[in-house]
Amino acid sequence: MGSPFTAQQRRKVKHDSRACVWDNIGRCIGIQILCAVPYVLLLVILYATLFGRVFALLAADYTDNYILGSAAAEGLNSVWGVLFVMLVITGPLQYGLMRFYVSLRRGGEPGTGTLFQAFTSLQELWTGIKMAFCLFFRSLLWTVGPTVLYMFALMAVTINAILTRQASPAGLMTGIGVLYGLVMLLIHVKLLTYRAGWVVLHDHPDCGVWDATAHAGRAFLGQFGRLLLFVLSFIGWYILLAGITGVCLFLGLLGWRFFGGAMGVAVLAAVLLAVACLYIVLGSFINAYFTTSFIGVYETLAEPQGEAGPRTPDGGENLQ
Repeated sequence: MGSPFTAQQRRKVKHDSRACVWDNIGRCIGIQILCAVPYVLLLVILYATLFGRVFALLAADYTDNYILGSAAAEGLNSVWGVLFVMLVITGPLQYGLMRFYVSLRRGGEPGTGTLFQAFTSLQELWTGIKMAFCLFFRSLLWTVGPTVLYMFALMAVTINAILTRQASPAGLMTGIGVLYGLVMLLIHVKLLTYRAGWVVLHDHPDCGVWDATAHAGRAFLGQFGRLLLFVLSFIGWYILLAGITGVCLFLGLLGWRFFGGAMGVAVLAAVLLAVACLYIVLGSFINAYFTTSFIGVYETLAEPQGEAGPRTPDGGENLQ
């Protein structure tokens, strides 16, 4: 474990990251858009797979429920292929995205093509896939228990209300939900420590994914409270994003109702376009700001006192 992470260090890391992202805002927006493109295309394919044949039959005036049901069933059978492709590309894309942000954080000028770098090598492609499954498995280990307890608690309250012929205690159920949400927030912060394993893989590509996430997690030992404060310090940005989006949508709906007709539709369409652009720009900035700051936090904690640069996954000296 490195030196304690102080509030002053947190402010410095965030200040440096914010300046770095702002100086490269075009790159950050570009890579976020590029990252979203494969998922948008896959969602379109998924939608077409699920409903394309059904819509084609309806357009051809087929009304037989059996034929329509068979077409829908075929779509459901095909959807697994699309979901598999989506799962496979997630890891390599995340690998490329984290490479981009690590390089950006360290003063480099990475191109948006870095996003697809893992697809140029079978070894890196496989590493990205394994890392995605590793993070997913760690997430299951941490979340299954609390989720099962939460479901059992809700079932117990509901069954007790039915047996006693009383209304479900809304206050108790709300309290259980709030407690579950708080527990999941703490788990989210813990799982965030494993995401720093992408940084370890960036510096040491031959490191195993399980060892990389374990090494990353050890860097945060004893720093959970400070990491929680770091995460909470970004809440204002996400509230700002949600607030601006909500206000713009409200104004768009208000204009649609006020003008009515074609003019109202035009006003609503213009507002929706503006909201989409604003969401992309501000959302890309926030995501880049948080990610580069988190990388800075990890590097501060993983850095041995008096030394600089990444360590080997077993805590050894820098690799030169």
